[in-house]
Amino acid sequence: MKNKNSLENKISYEDEIYRSIPTMDLLVFGIGSIINGGGKSTFEKIIEECFNLFPKSFGFSRHPEWPDSLKFDRQLRTLREKGLITGSPKTSFSLTKFGEKVAENVKIILKKGVTPKKELFKIFRDADINLVNYLKISKIFQRFKKNKKNFSFTEMELRNLLYCTLETPQRIVKQNIIYAKNLAQEFKEELLFEFLELCYKKFKK
Repeated sequence: MKNKNSLENKISYEDEIYRSIPTMDLLVFGIGSIINGGGKSTFEKIIEECFNLFPKSFGFSRHPEWPDSLKFDRQLRTLREKGLITGSPKTSFSLTKFGEKVAENVKIILKKGVTPKKELFKIFRDADINLVNYLKISKIFQRFKKNKKNFSFTEMELRNLLYCTLETPQRIVKQNIIYAKNLAQEFKEELLFEFLELCYKKFKK
């Protein structure tokens, strides 16, 4: 029996709106939708959820009444590599803190009902900017700026910076560093990139 939250999530979104959002981001939203509804986000459940919410993004082109499972497997692996989700098809998936941010962005877009690419770009870009700014004002980065030569950090400091706990697998911590590095490089934050590159190398050891 589906709970109330799950039923509330089974609303119809306008095709024009959700088709302007990357399918990987819709996947993240779908996983969050399942979890928020009290369910377990197994591979089969994700297919069901995403197809019910966004049929034209996840259905076969020739048979739109059926979900295309090939649109899920590879993209779920990519999302895991990017550090947005954890888990596996054999068990279930969950969102990392970064994944939760993406899901929230999608929720804002769907709620606003905006379709112009400029507006979509602004919403996603604002989240990226906020993350970069958060990293730049962090105490650990400020310490790096003051004394790069003798800079050191504890694993717990790095995990806290990346919204990770001691229980978070090392693979996910590395993925989150890579995600942050990519953002720093994209925004041409050279010193921040240098800091994250150093963190990544030391953490790997």
